[in-house]
Amino acid sequence: MFAAIMMIIIIWIVMWGFYKFMYPRAPRSMMPKDGDVTTPRHCNFCGNSLAEYRGVLETKPSLVASSDGNTEADIKGSQELFFCNYEHQADFHAGRTYNPNA
Repeated sequence: MFAAIMMIIIIWIVMWGFYKFMYPRAPRSMMPKDGDVTTPRHCNFCGNSLAEYRGVLETKPSLVASSDGNTEADIKGSQELFFCNYEHQADFHAGRTYNPNA
């Protein structure tokens, strides 16, 4: 009986070490900090869901012509674009389309 319990404990310790080695904790720089928005957003290029603090948020103001003929940025009518990374942002503005099988 003692040998069976000892084997279970040894296997448990070995598996714990294996999982610690195979799945290490993420670095602190990748963890959310105070004030970060952790709600998931969908990428405007590929459609994948990602926490807002992990991606690239772009505020694109819409231009409004004022009465004196000058164009001004309308902050109320601004459109927020969200991307997984800078490559997706560049591809979106280049007019490319996302192909998941490429």
